[in-house]
Amino acid sequence: MSEGIVRALRYTTLTEPTTRTLREESEEPEELAKQRLKRTLSTRSFISTTSSFASRMQRAALRSGLERQDLRVIGLGSCGTVFEIPGTELAFKKGTSEPSIWRDFCLTNRVHNAVKRVRRMMQKAFPNSTIPRTPLCHDYHPADDEKFWSANLQRFPADHRTKQPLFTLDQILPLPQETRMNLIEEYFDQNEQVQKEAKDDQDNKDCLVRVYLGERESVRQQSEVYETLRNFPLRLNMMEDLGLEVSELADEMAIGLAIIHWQAQVDGMDVEFVLGSSATWDSEQPEGYDNDSAPPHKVGVINFKNRAVHVWMFDFDKATRIELTRVDVNTRLVPAFLGNDPYFPRPQVDKELWDAFCGIYLKASEVILRNKGVDQRVMDLPQRFLDEVLRVSREHEEWSEQDNIVFAD
Repeated sequence: MSEGIVRALRYTTLTEPTTRTLREESEEPEELAKQRLKRTLSTRSFISTTSSFASRMQRAALRSGLERQDLRVIGLGSCGTVFEIPGTELAFKKGTSEPSIWRDFCLTNRVHNAVKRVRRMMQKAFPNSTIPRTPLCHDYHPADDEKFWSANLQRFPADHRTKQPLFTLDQILPLPQETRMNLIEEYFDQNEQVQKEAKDDQDNKDCLVRVYLGERESVRQQSEVYETLRNFPLRLNMMEDLGLEVSELADEMAIGLAIIHWQAQVDGMDVEFVLGSSATWDSEQPEGYDNDSAPPHKVGVINFKNRAVHVWMFDFDKATRIELTRVDVNTRLVPAFLGNDPYFPRPQVDKELWDAFCGIYLKASEVILRNKGVDQRVMDLPQRFLDEVLRVSREHEEWSEQDNIVFAD
């Protein structure tokens, strides 16, 4: 069963309604929630929030490091556990496997650097699109880094005080409170007590939305309810029902995938594409303030209460670097694409969306490869990749993800 869906909520008894279709009140609150989600899930939105997360982070930021704040778990995955560092836009990611966590550190930065290098080119080529983001990984600490652990071990929750390889990275901030409340109102059980407990649940404040453009809810899924906002799966029919600009999301993901493939030269195996937010600065500064010719004046701190929504690409622990060859297209890129969760459009799900995705992917790939000055053989590889995805998809109607996932060595 997909993550985030359950047959019976932990908040309810068996005698209570457990389907999204049953509402005790009029449809007006539902329509209001949909309208708000359409606005707040747009990657063109800037949202002011007064959530407890924003207030806590803002207070910690204003303390300017005078007090060392305890860490809190905000994400769990196969590669590692992610901990919030209060008052900063940073997080720790700690794993049990040294090779996996080191690969994640290096390849995440490889993709981050690739995005940074081509962002201006991509923005010029696609002036109406926003470019997906990838966190920057800052510093890496092996399990035997005694200096780091002696200073930080006690900051971790009691059940996570183990010395394991860890790195610091930019935190993908959760979606703002308004978005979270409306997701609960729209997709969780409508029982009043269930709604209250879900909105009070601390875990639901760590809300990132997985963008599944390649999958619609099944009939069974449409009648079930959601239990958690962590890694919330937003499928294509749900986006359409909310009136989201699905084509804009597809364009951004196509640009992101082209950057991963042809600029970073990474296969993207098991990478995640999510909607999350980032803090803004009081004066919208992209860099540190350095105008020493101006008289001394207040320079604004980071503002966690004003946030921008973005598509984020992360989790590269199972990915691997590629060469620009037909062999790696066939043996790395195609299995990674088809073996991943259904983030990208699929031709059998929505042919029109697939065609639009392919058009943007090819254009972005051409811009990148022409800038690299490669020969025609390499210029043809993006089209070959898409052709192979179609061919393999048609040959294997019962495509098995388990049979085709190729993890890094």
